[in-house]
Amino acid sequence: MKNTFNKSERLTSKRKIDEIFATGQTLKQFPFLLKFVLDENAGTDKGLKIAFSVPKRKVKLAVKRNRIRRQLKEIYRLNKHEILAELKDEQFLALFLIYTGQEKESFEVLEKKLKLILTQLVETIAANNN
Repeated sequence: MKNTFNKSERLTSKRKIDEIFATGQTLKQFPFLLKFVLDENAGTDKGLKIAFSVPKRKVKLAVKRNRIRRQLKEIYRLNKHEILAELKDEQFLALFLIYTGQEKESFEVLEKKLKLILTQLVETIAANNN
């Protein structure tokens, strides 16, 4: 499997994002907040879509926000195979990852924490599948 992050994997639907915030589940692992919705019968949508957010309130400079966002996308790109392995064919998972830390952390710290929260997500999906 290729480690890519295509445009088709990005969550852009306003309706789906609103659904995540209205009815979605939440996982917390500082400096991240992960909101997600798992659809069993998604219809045309299948697989996994994600959106990333680094709030201006937390990280003031756009240069720093963009760098953090790029690092998060790279870490996710390299580790998404764990989530995809747990999803069934007819399931659709929509994720919204929010960075809640103040200024930027080192890449190693971000990677460690993001892997932890993705592991929690995989465990939650596994529990839902059983």
